[in-house]
Amino acid sequence: MKTTPDPPAPDKKRNPFINCHTHTFTGDHIPQFLGKKLLPFGLEHILTIRLIISFFRWYYRVPTKWQYKRPYKVLENFRFHIRWFLQKIPFITVPIAVVLTLDTLLILFFGYFEGKYNNEGWFEYISSLNHLMQNIYLLPAPQYIFLRILIVSALFLLIKSGRQLIIFIAKSLFQILRILPGPETKAYLKRYISIGRFAFHKSQMTIFRMLEKQYPADSRFVVLPMDMDYMDGGTAKFSYPLQLEELKNLRRKKPRTCLPFVFADPRRIKDNPAYFDEIKNCIIHERFRGIKTYPALGYYPFDRDILPLMLWACENQVPVLNHCIRGTIYYRGSKKKEWNSHPVFTQSTGEKGKREPLKLYELSNSDFSTNFTHPLNYLCLLNKDYLKQLLEYYHDDSLYALFGYAGRDQPLAKNLDALKICFGHFGGEDEWAKYMERDRYLSENGFTNPVGKGINFIPTALENSWRHNSWFAIIYSLMLQHPNVYADISYILHDENIFPLLKSLLKKDSRISDRILYGSDFYVVRSQKSDKQMWADTAGRLTDHELELITRDNPKKFLYNHIHQYVE
Repeated sequence: MKTTPDPPAPDKKRNPFINCHTHTFTGDHIPQFLGKKLLPFGLEHILTIRLIISFFRWYYRVPTKWQYKRPYKVLENFRFHIRWFLQKIPFITVPIAVVLTLDTLLILFFGYFEGKYNNEGWFEYISSLNHLMQNIYLLPAPQYIFLRILIVSALFLLIKSGRQLIIFIAKSLFQILRILPGPETKAYLKRYISIGRFAFHKSQMTIFRMLEKQYPADSRFVVLPMDMDYMDGGTAKFSYPLQLEELKNLRRKKPRTCLPFVFADPRRIKDNPAYFDEIKNCIIHERFRGIKTYPALGYYPFDRDILPLMLWACENQVPVLNHCIRGTIYYRGSKKKEWNSHPVFTQSTGEKGKREPLKLYELSNSDFSTNFTHPLNYLCLLNKDYLKQLLEYYHDDSLYALFGYAGRDQPLAKNLDALKICFGHFGGEDEWAKYMERDRYLSENGFTNPVGKGINFIPTALENSWRHNSWFAIIYSLMLQHPNVYADISYILHDENIFPLLKSLLKKDSRISDRILYGSDFYVVRSQKSDKQMWADTAGRLTDHELELITRDNPKKFLYNHIHQYVE
């Protein structure tokens, strides 16, 4: 008897692709003096965000359209034929380039050498060259200022190699140019440019559409707003509440693909207690998926006014994503006295058995703001003993009642050990490199040991961990010790050097492979790479199983909450 085979079992429904770290805020939401405490000589009042954004908006509205006009096409054709002609007569153009370069060097630097090295024997050769060039009319005398300016301008406009040589020599000669711009200023300027490339758009919807087109068709995107109203960097054109309203509209128009978080700044909650209810409204009624914090803007992640929100998030399994990397966006105001020591952690006084608050000696904004970002701070939320010490530090009756504090010797009725948090950027690629180099540090080895829990965060060891352990090792340890702690690899994905360690973390014996999330940090990461390039690089370096983990399975679990369950 002929029988028909059983139909094949239906394939398990594949989870959606989720990018867990993106941005859509525009230049109108950024404080105009973002360069405060970073750019020298008061340049932050000149090179403002508003100026940068205005330039990009003008550039894309006017000059970029010139290329389609008849006069521009005629000019381009003329320039091409000139360059084509000059290319055929190198016996003329090369000597001209050499003369222009020598002229510019002598115009810019002869006075410097004459004042500093006049008595050196080798300076006679430079002086002779200067006189020769003037005598044969290849170099205008100093009184012909206009001609000299014309020569320097011609070199910088027409001869790229000569221009680069002049800049190199200038940086080598003048001490002021060695420090301006420094690495941090360069990073800031690159961030300016990356902001300008996207943030000049006036609509979050426009930016979001640019993001959507760079990923697979079934993609979803966690959109993280930025509340920079309290960072003391000047005022933005549109305040954070207006940014939030626009994000709500984006969510309503893109309900399937847009998964926004709502920003939580304890200073806003303190100034306007109703904002706590607004956060809950965004999650419950507007279907936002979680909460975003950015401690570098000037607060600890365990601030008194944010603790009730953290408890609500914990009880409802609402995820909290925290910025955790050193960067150029941080508090721009002056350091406050209470920030000179840690509220909870202690250090030895140097005398046997005596302890004092952990001293925080950093003075510059970029340094002391890092104390807020430090991943060790999250022990004060996740660890019930440190949470109890925190409550005792605040000595607030309302917080005592909220957490059920009944005394130093009694356990808390409620704690935050199940709080679901994600360390954005996994500490930073520099901290990954630091971890890999530290083979002599016992506390930074043995993480894949089946019974290991990473760093032992006992009170007497916290000073050493705070000052010396890599952020990578601290985050890894917190993930081993707390099953609801996640980390995303946004921004750091631009660095190809992280992939060997990343692949190791995605193996099962790392014991955290199920809590690593894909994120790009669009569009901020554009100063390094485009999103589509980062995604292509990642897809080319990881296996299908590894990609499935970080882009689909792990994000779905992270974004689950008791209110709306899983992302579909």
